[in-house]
Amino acid sequence: MDKETALKWYKQALHDLNMAEKNIPIKGYDVASFLAHQAVEKLLKSMFVFEGKKIPKTHYIDELAKGQNLDEDIIDEILDLTVDYTFARYPDVGQHVPYQEYDEEIAVDKVDRAKKIFKEVKKVCKRRKEAES
Repeated sequence: MDKETALKWYKQALHDLNMAEKNIPIKGYDVASFLAHQAVEKLLKSMFVFEGKKIPKTHYIDELAKGQNLDEDIIDEILDLTVDYTFARYPDVGQHVPYQEYDEEIAVDKVDRAKKIFKEVKKVCKRRKEAES
């Protein structure tokens, strides 16, 4: 278990979440949504590192969540963010270019969803740590 590396992943996850929030007032709604995904991805990957497991080579955060045996309610929250890895960045994925597909309501929802996931994952980690004791 490499706690130092896990902490780096976690700190970057928190930073990405913070940057996601900061993009909303400047109308960077696509960027905020993408960064919400990135924050959750790095959070979940930090869990793998902390447990001494190899990080799966995927950006599908629903797969990462399943690999951590997270509850279905958390996975449901995560599913909504999974598409933003590609949809928020690539112009050939949707009908319009990404920045036209996102608005403030969507971006706020994505960032709020990521915050909720952070809180729930923190509870899961705490329960797991207590179970080890």
